Amino acid sequence: MELRRLDLNLLFVLDALLDEPTITRAAQRLQLSQPTVSASLAKLRDVFSDELFVRSHGTMNATPLAMSLREPVSNVLRLIRHDILARSGFDAATSRDTFTIGLSDIGELEFLPSLMQRFAELAPYARVKAVSCNPEILADAMDAGEIDLAVGYFPDLTTSGFKQQVLFAHETSVVVRAGHPQFADGITLDQYRGARHIAVEQQSRHHDIVESALARQEIERNVVLTVSHYVNVPALVAQSDFVATIAKPLARRFAEHYPLCLLPVPFDIPPRQIKQLWHRRFDNGERLVWLRSLVASMSQNRPNL
Repeated sequence: MELRRLDLNLLFVLDALLDEPTITRAAQRLQLSQPTVSASLAKLRDVFSDELFVRSHGTMNATPLAMSLREPVSNVLRLIRHDILARSGFDAATSRDTFTIGLSDIGELEFLPSLMQRFAELAPYARVKAVSCNPEILADAMDAGEIDLAVGYFPDLTTSGFKQQVLFAHETSVVVRAGHPQFADGITLDQYRGARHIAVEQQSRHHDIVESALARQEIERNVVLTVSHYVNVPALVAQSDFVATIAKPLARRFAEHYPLCLLPVPFDIPPRQIKQLWHRRFDNGERLVWLRSLVASMSQNRPNL
């Protein structure tokens, strides 16, 4: 295939068709008419000598060739947006960029709803893609420009290639079911040692602030259940005598929906610093400067939670 036969605008159409189930949806996303997108698809089929998309049960299903093009097309468009178009200025109000943000699970629950509200106000046509991955993959993806920003508690992300800004800090709470008779007046260290605990052990994190504090002070606890995510913790605690030790903002959010009681931790544990981190290569990109400013503004007057 000769490069001169490929109109760059066709790649934007192909990218939209790979993400949307119908030509109508793709046209709406691109702000083009349906006949224009259909004509572009016809040109793409001619360029690649392949159907690319076949209609079935009302949706457009990608052929194997089209599926194989998803990643390279996405990479090409990312380079255009980040390394070429970003130099010519960024307007949040009209941007149709997709911002990819790496968030911890705490970040998704505590931060994402507010972020989406601000995007609706300031960048109504832009999209946000929230991802969660381990520190090694996160670092590589940010280096490649695949993830724009990381927001949350990432103690493993420490390489010199990243810049960071502390947004706020939050405390840790012990969570028990509401009305638990043993902890009506709080929880002592001896009670904490003797309680039946739920622990959260995430493969994506090598350093856990609770486990580190317990080990440093030589405190042993009776962990009878270990889970890999926080999502089931409130339901399990609310229906049992289990005790969980989790981030305070997360505990507060859970207590809005479950009958839970938050107690002070009966041992010394430092606050978690919530940061936004980005790769030095993209430090001056206008779109990411805007994104970082937005995130920072959302965190003002929240020094400690």
